[in-house]
Amino acid sequence: MSETIALTPPIDEAAPRRLVRVDDGRWLGGVSAGLGRYFDVNPLIYRIAFAALAFAGGTGLLLYLAAWLVIPAENREDSIAAERLRRHRDHPWLVLGVGLLGLIAVSTASEARFGSGNVWFAATLIGAALVWLHVIDRDRTAAARAETSSTTRPRRGPSLLAPALGALLVAAGVLGLLAVLDVYEVDLPVALAASVVLVGAAIAVGAFTDRRVGGLVPLGILLLAGFGAVASIPVPLSAGVGERVERVVGTDDIQRRYELSIGELAVDLGDAELPAGRTQVDVAVGFGDVTVTVPEGVAVEIDARAGVGDLNVLGRVDEGFTPRVRTSEPGIDANAPILELDIDVGLGELEIVRG
Repeated sequence: MSETIALTPPIDEAAPRRLVRVDDGRWLGGVSAGLGRYFDVNPLIYRIAFAALAFAGGTGLLLYLAAWLVIPAENREDSIAAERLRRHRDHPWLVLGVGLLGLIAVSTASEARFGSGNVWFAATLIGAALVWLHVIDRDRTAAARAETSSTTRPRRGPSLLAPALGALLVAAGVLGLLAVLDVYEVDLPVALAASVVLVGAAIAVGAFTDRRVGGLVPLGILLLAGFGAVASIPVPLSAGVGERVERVVGTDDIQRRYELSIGELAVDLGDAELPAGRTQVDVAVGFGDVTVTVPEGVAVEIDARAGVGDLNVLGRVDEGFTPRVRTSEPGIDANAPILELDIDVGLGELEIVRG
C-alpha cells in the first residue's frame, strides 16, 4: 500500500494592498490617512501638502475633493465616482454635464488667488455638480422603491418651498425699504449669501422633518450661482452699466479709481499732465471691455488681470482663465513721471495703448 502525497506550493494569504479612504485616524474624508497607509508614509505629510496647495491657490481643495471621489471607502468596493458612473451609464449627458462643470471649476481655480471670486465660482460649480448628482440619485432611488415596495409609505409633509420663498421676499422687501430710506446700503453678495444660507437651512429642516424640499434644490443652486458670479467680479453692481468714456487733461482731473459694473469703459490719459513722482490709478470692470490710453514719455508700471478674458498690455498678451500681465516701461528720461496702473476685469477684454 502506498500513499500519494500531493505537494502544493504555499499560497500567499496576504491580501493585496488596496488604496482606500480609511476610518482609523481620519481627520476629514480619510484621504490623507489612506494615502499614508498605502505608501507607508506619515499621513501628516499629505495633510500639509493639501493645506499648502489650498492656500497657494485653492487647488489643494479640488485635489482633495477629487481624491475623495475616486478613492473608495474602506468598507466599499467602488468609489463614489465609480458608483455614480455605473448608475448613470444609461444617461451619458448627465455624466458629461457633471464632468464639464468639474473641468471648468478646476480650470477656474487652478491659478486663482486664495479667497478670490474665482475660488467661490469654482466652489459653486462643484456644489452644483454634487447637488445635481444627489437629486438624480434620490429621484431614481425613490422611483425604484415605489415600484418594488408592496406597502404604502406614509405621505410626506407639505413642501417648504412656499415658506422659504415667503421669507426671502420679506427679507428682500425689508432690505429694499432700508436702501430707499438711506438707512442701510444693501450689499448684494451678503444678501445672496444669506439667501443661500436660508434655503440650505430649509432643505436641512425638510430632511429632518420628512417634508418635501424638491423645489428648494434648484432655487438653492440658482442663488449659489448668482452669489458665485457676483463674488467673482471686482466691482459692485452699483458702479454703473453702459458705455463710459473718461478723458483726463489736467492734473486735477485724474481720479484715483475708475470703475464700471457692466459695459465698456475707456480711460483716456493720453493728454494728461502727470505730476512729478508716482501717480496711482485703479481701473475695475465687472463684465465688459476696457481700453486705457497712457501718455507718451511717462514711465509705467502695470498690473493687469482678469477672471476670464483677453489682455493686451502694450503688446504683451495673455488670455483664457485668470490671465495676468505685469510689466513696466521706462519714461523718456530719468525724471519722467511714473504712472502706476492696477487693472482688474471680471469677464471681458482689456487693451492698454500709448496715446
